[in-house]
Amino acid sequence: MSVLIPLVNVDGRDSVLLTKRSIHLRSHRGEVCFPGGRMDPGETTTETALRETQEEIGLESKDIEIWGHLKSVVRRQADFVVTPIVGYIPDERVLDRLIVNSDEVQAVFTIPLDELHKTAGLTKFKSKRMKYTLPTFDSTQFKIHHNAENEYLHSNQRVWGLSAVMLHQALTLLNPEVYKHDMIVKFF
Repeated sequence: MSVLIPLVNVDGRDSVLLTKRSIHLRSHRGEVCFPGGRMDPGETTTETALRETQEEIGLESKDIEIWGHLKSVVRRQADFVVTPIVGYIPDERVLDRLIVNSDEVQAVFTIPLDELHKTAGLTKFKSKRMKYTLPTFDSTQFKIHHNAENEYLHSNQRVWGLSAVMLHQALTLLNPEVYKHDMIVKFF
């Protein structure tokens, strides 16, 4: 699996684009995530992230500059690995032309990076087999680029789980002078 972490300057602020999964899906319904999904045979992780992004939100690969990939993240159950691909959208106007697959995606929005720096938090999990801490990001400052008709979008959006781990990794590498978080996650 791979996902695209799309960076874009929106209204003069460096931002990240996220999607909210449709509540009509069987798994991970209503969760905030990056566009992406499972690899087709013969695809690279970058090709998968770009194909899935186009399928989910209509953002074409010609509108994305690929900057590289981050360290892959293993799901807690260790049943699959997700590789985050970082890309930059040089022209924010393409966000006005998104063609969103409403079967998979309810909403598309951007959150300014400086907002994420301020709202980063931690959540602790405990099960019979393990304890762990993961980053979370809450935001009320986001710009909606698409929301499905007749679907409610809460005024606060939370990024958590694998998406938050990948976002934490990206922020740590993109702007370590500004994003100073006391959570240490080994990426290398």
